Amino acid sequence: MDRRTVLHRGFALATGAILGCNLDAYAENTYPNRTIKIIVPYSAGTGSDAMARTIAQSIGEKTGQTIIVENKEGGGSLIGTMALVNAQPDGYTILIAANPLVILPSQYNKPPYDPTRDIIPISKFGSIPLVLAVSPSLGLNNMKELVAYAKTNPGKLSYGSSGSGTISQQEMELFKQVLGLDIPEIPYKSTAQAMTDLLGGILPILPVVIPLVDQHLQSGRAKALAIFDNRRSPLLPNIPAITEEVNISGYTPTPVWYGFVAPAKTPKDIIQTLNGYIQTALTTPEVKNRMTNLGAQPINVSNEQFMIDLKNEYEKAGQLSKKLGVFK
Repeated sequence: MDRRTVLHRGFALATGAILGCNLDAYAENTYPNRTIKIIVPYSAGTGSDAMARTIAQSIGEKTGQTIIVENKEGGGSLIGTMALVNAQPDGYTILIAANPLVILPSQYNKPPYDPTRDIIPISKFGSIPLVLAVSPSLGLNNMKELVAYAKTNPGKLSYGSSGSGTISQQEMELFKQVLGLDIPEIPYKSTAQAMTDLLGGILPILPVVIPLVDQHLQSGRAKALAIFDNRRSPLLPNIPAITEEVNISGYTPTPVWYGFVAPAKTPKDIIQTLNGYIQTALTTPEVKNRMTNLGAQPINVSNEQFMIDLKNEYEKAGQLSKKLGVFK
């Protein structure tokens, strides 16, 4: 073998080695290049779980990567959220979140996490408004009649909730606060139990998401007075938004919302990539049908606005928890 051949082969081997290293480095830096985990801080079969699995399927098809959904329920969403907060900020662990993300830590002097510092928004994509449902036996037809009755009969009406840290409790307590109403809370272990008492005429009032009460509204076993939102719901277009019925300065209702978040310090380019995958998923027929079945309305806000919303809700929830005496 002559000197020229040896040099040629040596150059080829060196070039191949360099190219191989560059390709390996490129593969390692290309996102995503391995399994992505979506944490659901609630049990299987919930609205969050259904949305996460439907969107996960779309992301998997788009990226060619495996997307797993892991249910980590418990502590009112605390267990799953802490798993997210403690995860590596590399885009391979994300969380589908809802209102308890900010409500739960607002009740602690030393919160287990800070939703305005320990997480970073990826996408806020949908909302499900609460409807103020009442028992037909009350004979009340609108919010004005409800407010008038509550003012002249303090403490006589009561409302059901799923307990501390839930959006139904927060919205009803804020509503009572701004109007100065005395409507005691009756905490239930589940919404299903509260619904049973509402339908039986035992519980007068129940703020609840539309899909869980819609069939009873249609049958006449329950009556809807208002939607806890600034806009009407397409599912109940004849029911007014609560701001149409009650015009109070500084009162802004908060519907149940869905969004994805990541650990703080996750790189911005990865957040943008994930946001793009989620936005693409939201245009698919499967995700659109799932949102319709859940009664969810699409939300299209920037992540900057998402963070502003989180900060505002966190502050509002903190003030309310102190007034309710649940601040620890």
